[in-house]
Amino acid sequence: MKGFLRKEIVFVISAAAAVISSFFNPPSEAWLDAIDFRTLAMLFSLMGISEGLKSSGFFDSIAGIMMRKAKGTRTLSFALIAIVFLSSMLFTNDVSLLMFVPFSAMLLDKAGADEDYIIKVVVLETISANLGSMTMPVGNPQNLYICSFFGVGAGPFFSTILPYSVLSALLIAILSALLLSKSHDVQEDERGTRKIDRTRTLIYLCFLAAALLSVFRIISWKLLFAAEIAALLMIDRSIFRRIDYILLLTFIAFFIFSENIRNIEGIRHLIENPMKAHPIAVSASVSQVISNVPAAILLSSFAESFEGVLVGTNIGGLGTPIASLASLISMKIYYRRERGRKGKYMAAFLSLNLLLLSALALFASIIG
Repeated sequence: MKGFLRKEIVFVISAAAAVISSFFNPPSEAWLDAIDFRTLAMLFSLMGISEGLKSSGFFDSIAGIMMRKAKGTRTLSFALIAIVFLSSMLFTNDVSLLMFVPFSAMLLDKAGADEDYIIKVVVLETISANLGSMTMPVGNPQNLYICSFFGVGAGPFFSTILPYSVLSALLIAILSALLLSKSHDVQEDERGTRKIDRTRTLIYLCFLAAALLSVFRIISWKLLFAAEIAALLMIDRSIFRRIDYILLLTFIAFFIFSENIRNIEGIRHLIENPMKAHPIAVSASVSQVISNVPAAILLSSFAESFEGVLVGTNIGGLGTPIASLASLISMKIYYRRERGRKGKYMAAFLSLNLLLLSALALFASIIG
């Protein structure tokens, strides 16, 4: 039990929050409505795709190519952080982290990077995913919800969010240059030349393309989920044992917690007036407690316009680990490393997140 508590502390906290808040909002059918089954199915599908590509030798092959091209760990790290920032615009922040954090840790392990260096890269990738994803309406769930709730068009959306996206890219580049100054030659090993299972790789890449289409709602998430389940049953049942089901339960607990909080009348009254006066600050602050996706759902009904909720919940994805549910993904991935240093990871995560959150909040106060 102690081992489970240490290993799955995020799930334990989220489950406790859901249980405690349920005393104020007893279980009902609304709980089922609050659970975003589409997000859960997408997470399951992407974890399956990631594990499938890993077992097929695809990531090892790409690792070998990148290490042969990179002049050192610094160049390699810059490229990985930039890829996460750009990919999160279309693949969403959680998808980007699911795909690239394990990949990055594997690459840097092969390159001989020390654990402190890997921590910095993973934290910067997490920040990149959360800030890069705000650039597009499809980049994260809260953008999709806000655009739908307020009926936001392309022009107003991009004119509101692009200044923050550009500044975020600049700040991440500066931090990367300052924190990742140390570099040494990349060291290859025998895994870099591992033979690829071409058939399985092609199948999982097709599912990856289908997942992207599902993000854009071109393909039904239900169809993707059912097709992948069938494929895994036929070609690689062992992947079912490697899916992080605790992560899925963590998301469910947070969905229930946010629903409970939204229906507590006293808390609702505390939100109304501050939301009208300081929508960005309130949205960012509430995101620190219940994460930015539930915060967007909770606060949109109190907002007079979309801009404050959009900016606040996006920059509010920085800060605490639960400010963005995507941050939990990279944190859990790192915490499962045998050589992982949880204390140092959390210190680096909080310091860099709060630094960038302060900078973007100051920018918001200047131009807002």
